[in-house]
Amino acid sequence: MMSNKSANEVTAERKAKRFYIGLVLLLFAIQFTILGTALSLAIGDPALAVVPDYHQAALDWDSTHAAAGAAEKMGWKTRVDVSDVADGHGLRAVDVVMRDHNNQPIADLKIHGSVYHHADANQVERFEMKNVGAGRYLAMPPMRRPGLWQLELDIENAGTPMTLSQTYEF
Repeated sequence: MMSNKSANEVTAERKAKRFYIGLVLLLFAIQFTILGTALSLAIGDPALAVVPDYHQAALDWDSTHAAAGAAEKMGWKTRVDVSDVADGHGLRAVDVVMRDHNNQPIADLKIHGSVYHHADANQVERFEMKNVGAGRYLAMPPMRRPGLWQLELDIENAGTPMTLSQTYEF
């Protein structure tokens, strides 16, 4: 079978094929570039980190919830103060005062703490609070940057598991 197309028509048809195939490939390349950029932003953003031990705390919700309300249930009075200013090294003073239901200081506790910035939840700083007497416990965890900070305290030797959790903005 013979082609009735002239040389100009064949050339124009080849150009059109190349143009439309190139256009489709260009659109795929743009789509993959946008997808790659979105993925790298989503994976690389530290603000989208999962809070440490969140899954285990969710599985143990009953015990986690009971530990969070244990101090109040026992009639204990707790006061947690965090310094508004950081020192030259980015450390802030955390002062915890623990009193029992008779307003007597509780001095034999072990308090382990952790802090993290809400914009960078996988950078958890762990610390241990020192007993300074009269039911007071002090520590100097690093909290340099401004913004929302989460303070988590695990209290041992209280007779029951006990936790305190507070959010601070500096």
